[in-house]
This record gives sequence, C-alpha cells and structure tokens, in this order.
Amino acid sequence: SCFAPPFSRRKTRFDGGLVVAGDKGALFALLSETNDTPEKIRSIDQIQFNGPDANFLGWQSFADKFGTFTDWFDRQDCYMADGIHLLDQSGAEIVYVNFWACGKGVDLSTHNHANDPSPLAPAFAEVHWVIDAGTDTSGMFRTEGPDHPKRIRQYLSRGEEHGPYFQIDVKKGRPMLRENGAVMYGWHGWQGGTDGLPDHAYDFVAAFEINPDFAEL
Repeated sequence: SCFAPPFSRRKTRFDGGLVVAGDKGALFALLSETNDTPEKIRSIDQIQFNGPDANFLGWQSFADKFGTFTDWFDRQDCYMADGIHLLDQSGAEIVYVNFWACGKGVDLSTHNHANDPSPLAPAFAEVHWVIDAGTDTSGMFRTEGPDHPKRIRQYLSRGEEHGPYFQIDVKKGRPMLRENGAVMYGWHGWQGGTDGLPDHAYDFVAAFEINPDFAEL
C-alpha cells in the first residue's frame, strides 16, 4: 500500500539517492526546501505559484469559493487554490491535487464526503500532505458528528501526511464505497491550532484526492 496505516501519521522526508518503483510504476510528488523557505508562513501572499499555467493557481477565500453552498467559512481566515488533474493515458483521472491554507484556530468544518459523486465532484480517497504547519497543534480530527462535543485530534507537522480517514474494503484492497458510489468516510475535518502568539501563521496543505480505482490498500 502507498498509504500510511489508518488514522496514523508519517514523515515523508527522503534522504536517499534512489527510489525504485514496482512493476506497476509510480507517481511521485517531490517538494524541495530551499534557503529562502520561511520558518512560518505569516501571510497568504508569501505562497506564490510559478511555472506554466500558474495563473490558474491563484488563491481564493473559502468563503468566496463555497459561499453559494454554505456560510460556514464567512470571516474565516482560509484560502484555496485550484488544483492539478493527473490523468492516465486513457484520460481517466488518477488524482486531483489541490492546495489550501488556513490560519490559527480555523475549523474547516466537519464533513464525510457522502454527497452523490458527479463529474465535477467525483468520489475520492484523500490524503493531506502538510507542506507547513502554522502551529504544533494543527491537524486532522475525527468525531461522531458535526455537533458532537468530542474530537479525536491528530496533530500534523511540516512534511507529514496522514493515513486513511475512510473505510477500507479489505477483500478488494480498495476504499469502501457507499451505495451512491461515494467513498465511505466517518465524520472528520481539519482544525487549525493555536499557540498564544499574536503573529499570523498558516497551515499550508496539499490535498491528494485519489480516484478510488487507483487507490490500492
């Protein structure tokens, strides 16, 4: 499996000189840290995308992006950039990678991705890769429902990713699906941490939304 164990976290730092894929091949996301990398991201303007078609990766607030559907993100300090679609030779999507950032204390909502899949919002098995953490208490949580008072927190640091928050069909070695074709998740979300300091600090995350047909467990 290319996934960490369910509800776990793991470091992704690689110090070796060689990576060998199996007979099925592999896709790698490589992030290199330079001397110009800031210790913390204090402003969303510090995160700039460069390269071909970078104009499609501009930041938009969650409130502007999702305001038609919910007022949850009104006045919340969180932003999303459109992502990158990786397709196989037949044109089937393997994974959609999108980027988002949120400030201290931001609750990105409790959800379970149970809506009916559609061409614009297909089913996916997601993993979050933390490019930078604004605080030591930022990370994922799971809970019994949107209004449930208890959350099981999982703090994530720079360079870490988490294992599945979705259920696994052990016999098939794939994500378990609902009757409507959506991947079966429990209630979960992302909670920005706090540190008691006055400065802004953003969590910066890459969300890998993997087509269930390509998610081997």
